[in-house]
Amino acid sequence: MKNKAMMLSILATLLLVVLPWVLGARVANYSSVQFISELGALDMPNRSAANGAFLLIGAFWMGAVEATRKALEPAKMDPWVRFGAIAFAASYIASVVFPCDLGCPATGSGNQLIHSTLIWVLSAGAVVSGVRLVPLTSIKGMRVLKGTLVLTFLVLQWAAWQRGWLPGLWQRLFEMNFAVLWVLWVWRLRVGSRASERTQ
Repeated sequence: MKNKAMMLSILATLLLVVLPWVLGARVANYSSVQFISELGALDMPNRSAANGAFLLIGAFWMGAVEATRKALEPAKMDPWVRFGAIAFAASYIASVVFPCDLGCPATGSGNQLIHSTLIWVLSAGAVVSGVRLVPLTSIKGMRVLKGTLVLTFLVLQWAAWQRGWLPGLWQRLFEMNFAVLWVLWVWRLRVGSRASERTQ
């Protein structure tokens, strides 16, 4: 079961990185310094492909979280870790249900307000989950990654209002930071489990 959790976590991370890049490369005048949500914005070309990618990313992350929860049994998964990661996954699915206006402006229609508020709340789940992961493992560098996770999230909030700060870049750094934290944690669980089995 821990192998399944590891595999799904790696696949979810690859989808998180590769799909937005591939989709963005196919859209004229789009660059990685723009929000990923802009790929699925109202009136955006290839919006249906972006929505499919967002659903796939969200589904794989939820699958990774559930597989990890089962791998931990009979121990219980920290609910902050679990539901924070699920919220992060749900942020991609929510982008399909409540897409942003074209260009994902800081202010806009009622739909844009819902999108911005919902995505902010759900994305913050990655911060909660990531911070809670750190005390649960002894891997060197995890505390540094926790610090950079919080830092990139804070800068991302500023960049959302000051578009000259390249919000899409900070979004990608933030999400990659969380994904690396998660994969390292799942890997540590897998290694710890094998070591425990050898000593029994």
